[in-house]
Amino acid sequence: MKKEIVITDLTRMQEGRVCVAGYDRQGHCIRPTLPPPGIHESTLYGQGRPSVYPFAVVEYDLLQAVPEPPHTEDYRYNPSTVRFIKRVDEKAKREILDRTLFASVRSVFETLLYFDYGCYVKLGQGVRSLGTIRPQQIQSVIHDLSPENKWQYRLVFNDGEGQIYRLTVTDLAWRYYHDRQREQGCAPIKIAAELTAALQSRDVYLRVGLARGWAKFPDRCFVQVTGVYTFPDYLEGQTFADFAFHKK
Repeated sequence: MKKEIVITDLTRMQEGRVCVAGYDRQGHCIRPTLPPPGIHESTLYGQGRPSVYPFAVVEYDLLQAVPEPPHTEDYRYNPSTVRFIKRVDEKAKREILDRTLFASVRSVFETLLYFDYGCYVKLGQGVRSLGTIRPQQIQSVIHDLSPENKWQYRLVFNDGEGQIYRLTVTDLAWRYYHDRQREQGCAPIKIAAELTAALQSRDVYLRVGLARGWAKFPDRCFVQVTGVYTFPDYLEGQTFADFAFHKK
């Protein structure tokens, strides 16, 4: 079954893998998936240019729905048939985000959120794993080193209910943007301050989604920010590939 999907989520996972999701013409959220090891970042390119990125329209040949609540959007697909069609304009971009909008983080998942070593939904609960919110307030961008000496990318914000969240940002372009700034000699604290100011002065839409469980917490699907989109665009029309260097 061939489907045209407007990509809304492109996120960084482990070992060069990525997660992709978007919406078809009927407004259904679809997350194309592959068996382990999953989708590698190198497959996001075609003829030397990015072909799968946020707000590109991409055709997928979907083979079978493989839902596992709360990840109800998953579909296996044929990787040899992925085809870039076009990129939507800024007006259509905002319309897509508005159509997928929820009032709060909690309302996206329609199930109980737990706050213990982070914010999460229990495996098997919830009707969906992805949605859009408009934060009531951006408090701060965080870009620092973890105790394990790995770079952390977090966002602190109030949602429509006034609830404060401090979530990891897995948005691939967001991470590469930070990395490019840092590699050009900008101090992490300055990068965070400048992006905080940029977000506080723009209209901000956040895609929020649920991670998969892992060895330490196999039954917990932690909430994360899977896309950061602003009007005007803080990326000035660029994609993850414009900041990726040799990493592609």
